Amino acid sequence: MKTPILETDGPRFRTGAKGRVFDTDSTPPDVDSLAEINVLFVEEEIDPQTQHQGGPRRRIMEMRVECYHTKSKDNADDLAWEVEEALRANPTLSNSVEWLTLQKLNLFVVENQSVALFAVVMTYQVIYWTHQIADPDTGRPVTVLLGYDPHTGPGHEPDYEVVIGE
Repeated sequence: MKTPILETDGPRFRTGAKGRVFDTDSTPPDVDSLAEINVLFVEEEIDPQTQHQGGPRRRIMEMRVECYHTKSKDNADDLAWEVEEALRANPTLSNSVEWLTLQKLNLFVVENQSVALFAVVMTYQVIYWTHQIADPDTGRPVTVLLGYDPHTGPGHEPDYEVVIGE
C-alpha cells in the first residue's frame, strides 16, 4: 500500500507530481496519474571511523528518488530536475542531515500495448549522525546530533547541535 508523504513528514518542495509523492517501492506507479515520485531508502552503513564509538555515529544512507511520468521521457526528466533543484537548494534538509549528494541518475522506459511509463531514478547519498541515547521501550535513538567535519567524533561532543530529540 502506498503511503503519501505528508507536509508534517519534513520539508516540502513543489513539483509537477503535486501530492503524488510516496515512501514506497512496493507498488507500481499509477499509470492514470501523469506524474508520481517514490522515495525509498535502500541501505545504510555506519562510517567505519565512528562504528567503534559508543556515542555519536556517522551514518551513510542510500536514498532513491524515482520520478515517473506517462507523457514522455522529457516530462520525467523535468520532474527529476525539479526534485534535484529542490534538494540542491536545501542539502541538509533543513538541518536534519549533515549532507545530501546526488550520486547517479538513470532513465528507464517501459512500454506495453496501451501505455508507456518513463522513469528517472536518482540515487542520493545521505549522511547523518545519531547518538546511542535510546528510548528504553523501543531501543530507538531519541536524540540525533549534527556536527560538521573536522569537528566530529570523540572529544567534539560539545560542538554538536541537537536536531531531533530533547
